[in-house]
Amino acid sequence: MKKNVLFISPTFYSLPLTDNIIKKHQYLDEVANVTVLAFSSHKKVFKESETNFYFSKKIDSRIFNYFKILLLSYFQIPKLINKHNIDIVTFQDPITSFLGVYKIKKNFNNIKIVLESHGDFINTLELEKNLLFPNAYKKLFLKMASYTIKNADILRAVSSSTEEQALSFDTSKRVVRFPAWIDFEIFSNIQPTRSDEGNFKILFIGSITDRKKPHLIIEALPKLNDDKVELHLVGPTPNHKYLDELREKIISNKLEDRVYIHGTKSRDEVKEFYSESNLMILPSVSEGLARVIFESQVTACPVLVTDAPGMQDIVIDGQTGYVFESNDLRTMIEKIDYIIKNYSEATAVGKNAKDFILSNYSADNFKFSFQKIFDTV
Repeated sequence: MKKNVLFISPTFYSLPLTDNIIKKHQYLDEVANVTVLAFSSHKKVFKESETNFYFSKKIDSRIFNYFKILLLSYFQIPKLINKHNIDIVTFQDPITSFLGVYKIKKNFNNIKIVLESHGDFINTLELEKNLLFPNAYKKLFLKMASYTIKNADILRAVSSSTEEQALSFDTSKRVVRFPAWIDFEIFSNIQPTRSDEGNFKILFIGSITDRKKPHLIIEALPKLNDDKVELHLVGPTPNHKYLDELREKIISNKLEDRVYIHGTKSRDEVKEFYSESNLMILPSVSEGLARVIFESQVTACPVLVTDAPGMQDIVIDGQTGYVFESNDLRTMIEKIDYIIKNYSEATAVGKNAKDFILSNYSADNFKFSFQKIFDTV
């Protein structure tokens, strides 16, 4: 008999729901009766397939969204538990779950708690620009995370680094580890149009913020041995000050005809970028296990990432991608020059990465991993 599961998430959902999200919940609906409390562009309650969605309007500020989901959890969880006869509540991170976990432990002793860790929840705020008193937030959030992890019945981590971080609070906890949802079928069927002739195209996909550090790629471009290299930045631009800094850097280095900031693009457009690009670079110093790395590898596009914890679960230097030292511009430049010079090798590495991902990860693995959690919690 399927259990009734409530997912509490600070994640933003586009409306109408994308085919990718609908497919994800169709898989989850096979193993549980699912209800979701999350964010979207406006408040809305509806049912899609077999999943009940409760959306609250997202606030532009990341930190304010943290506090909003804290309060939503506290006040909405009792209502949703009673309305949908919830057996299990799954929280997406150890911080925004604090008041929700507290409420459950106080009022619902029979409800099981699954706590997920999708990224570096300890240091991520220190990497945010324009945040006052980041160390004070860090101390507060550490205490909140300690409470939620110790009171969870089971942990779910997306990478070895997030597992290690969560267990640093309580080594006795049972952990199930598997990555975030990715529809591999969408990306594995892409027919690459990339070429080693003409301009060498570098791709960055992700939130264009200082935490992801796309400015390092811009700084690298004028220093490369090959001047026929262009950079395409794809993703949301939430920090306008940082965006202005990037544009100033592009102008000062006379890179207007080599660096393109595209902003947010549709999934079909993103597929085209993967297809056309020669190399995808993610210079982040903090990641759980970035979805864009999976997507890029599944298209056989070579990847270059930092040695940040978590990345090495799927990027093995010289085998399934390339790795450089975090925040080290020199080693990144050396790696890019090497990849351009030895692109036939990089192409083989990209193909090897695709085989590795498709052999070890799948939508069915995602579904059965959650089923394992729900059956044993």
